[in-house]
Amino acid sequence: MQIDLTKHAWTLQGWLPNTWAWTATQSAADLRRYQCTPEVSAVVPGSVQDDLLAAGLLPDWHVAQNSLQCEWVEHRHWEYATKVELPADWSGKKAILHAEGLDYAGYVLVDGAEVAQFSGSHHPHEFDMTSALADGGVHRLSIIFTEAPHEQPQIGYTSRSRYFKSRFNYGWDWCVRLVPLGIWDKLWLLAEGDVRLNACLPQTDYCTAQGVGSLSLRMQVTSQLAQTLTCRVTLSRDGETVHTQAYPCAYGVGLNETTLPVSTELAVEPWWPVGMGAQPLYELAVALEDASGAVLDTWQGRVGFRSIHWEPCEGAPANAEPWICVVNDVPLFLQGANWVPIRMTYGSVTDDMYPPLLDTYADLGFNLLRVWGGGILEKRAFFEGCDERGLLVWQEFPLSSSGIENVPPDDAEAMKSLAEIVRSYIWRRGAHPSLLCWCGGNELFYDKDLTKPKPVDANHPCIALMAGLSAELAPKTRFLPSSPSGPAMWFDASLAGQGLHHDVHGPWAVPHDMDEWRAYWDAQDALFVSEVGVPACSPAAMLIKYSGGMDPWPPTEDNPYWLYRAPWWIEWEQLRGRYGFSLEVPELERFVEASQEVQAEALSYLVASCKARFPRCGGVMLWHGHDIFPCPSNNSVIDFDGVPKPAALALRKIFKGE
Repeated sequence: MQIDLTKHAWTLQGWLPNTWAWTATQSAADLRRYQCTPEVSAVVPGSVQDDLLAAGLLPDWHVAQNSLQCEWVEHRHWEYATKVELPADWSGKKAILHAEGLDYAGYVLVDGAEVAQFSGSHHPHEFDMTSALADGGVHRLSIIFTEAPHEQPQIGYTSRSRYFKSRFNYGWDWCVRLVPLGIWDKLWLLAEGDVRLNACLPQTDYCTAQGVGSLSLRMQVTSQLAQTLTCRVTLSRDGETVHTQAYPCAYGVGLNETTLPVSTELAVEPWWPVGMGAQPLYELAVALEDASGAVLDTWQGRVGFRSIHWEPCEGAPANAEPWICVVNDVPLFLQGANWVPIRMTYGSVTDDMYPPLLDTYADLGFNLLRVWGGGILEKRAFFEGCDERGLLVWQEFPLSSSGIENVPPDDAEAMKSLAEIVRSYIWRRGAHPSLLCWCGGNELFYDKDLTKPKPVDANHPCIALMAGLSAELAPKTRFLPSSPSGPAMWFDASLAGQGLHHDVHGPWAVPHDMDEWRAYWDAQDALFVSEVGVPACSPAAMLIKYSGGMDPWPPTEDNPYWLYRAPWWIEWEQLRGRYGFSLEVPELERFVEASQEVQAEALSYLVASCKARFPRCGGVMLWHGHDIFPCPSNNSVIDFDGVPKPAALALRKIFKGE
């Protein structure tokens, strides 16, 4: 039994820090009314910023330099409030408030009284609300969010990471600073009886030789009694039962974790990545029953059956990780893109925003999306959409490089937080057939020599922790220590042929001479390229649309429009000589077309080069796929409106062999 609180009417009110808690006297209560923003309607899930924008209290941060006028939001306390009432048939049961995503820290109140505190945006939170709500009356439920934590932007020190809040929001080369707060994912009340099926983690496989699938279940069950129950497992497709079986399961008091080896001979069809075959998905239902056959709790989900293993690249050194992905015994060249949230305020990304964008990726011929470590665990709707389309997912844990220092943290506090996050990620998303691998994070290095950074490996205690948890909970899913990995971060032509280039990153721009670019890729010997890019402008109409009256011409560092919105990707010097641009002659349309032409030419050459080397090279992933912010120029191949740039259309022909 559940109550979906996202369907309730919510309000939002802002406070100077701690003022919401000041109720000592009537005069104090009167005073605090004048220290807050007006109460406005709120959308859950969403973000404080989106609600303030809708109420006219914030400018559109996508426009001009407006994001600077939004940064004050980080330094207030924010109260989301709604009315709740427990149904009469919940009597005798625990009332649990379950939050899939709270951003970032704060308090849960009922009628102004504190019930619980919380901290952390990358894992769910649960609160026992029974005593506060059990009288059957109507109550005011408030969730207070305190100031945003002082996380680091793109440049900093990775070892100092403590909060593990999405770092791109604090400022990155492809977006401005905007740090969201609020209820960013699903929220519900549930009734918990004597038994609760907390979580279920199916593990599947497929045997191509016999044409059968296998299924096992890892379950977390909370029981108030020591008892033996029946666990009934049913696998079906389109309403037709494929397999059903009942298992006796003994549970002790408290939290129990058990594994059921359901079957190794399931008559199922294999799930394939896009372009290789169909994506049949099966409904899996798990029910806990008592001796009388009464259902005490249930779990439902979808699974697919496929085998994935990795083989060495042709000619790879003996110490290299395998980079040829083999799906259902068929080797696959991985042609991917790096994925960031669809919008900076990721809580405002609704389920219906995923299908059009995922369709675009699939239509362009991509078969892999890397969910980058400076962001979030993508929502269930994303993974379900990838399951349905055959898009493989490389999901990273929330660690990223910092420029100055890029070593993962190894102190007890950070490791404890990361362990909780890793477990949560795997339990919540580990069953999806689209999930290809887990990864420790983005560009994590041993920083002895920043000119030749060496990626971390499982010898680092933080990476060892992640690897161990992954092996325990998801033994059939590959774990990678970092992207990139191996002896070197990037390709060095002077070291080609020495077996030093395993999974590499870069470069992210074309030198002045395109011949130099071609020579670089002709000499390339990396086994895998998990990040590489070339910048190109967004459409001229988009540059104007979000200019807020600022002049997009000239596209130089002297223009505040470009310096604020795209300082890393100003291509004036590179394009002026090649195309004959002049500061005195405004040619925004032609400049945009020129940058897009260079991106298309350069990306086409490198992707074709990597694909031609298969199976000496296992794949290539572009940095990055789509824009999260209307950048004037960026490495994306899909713009902020979801429209492919010319480079993406050129790559489609290479990806699909057209």
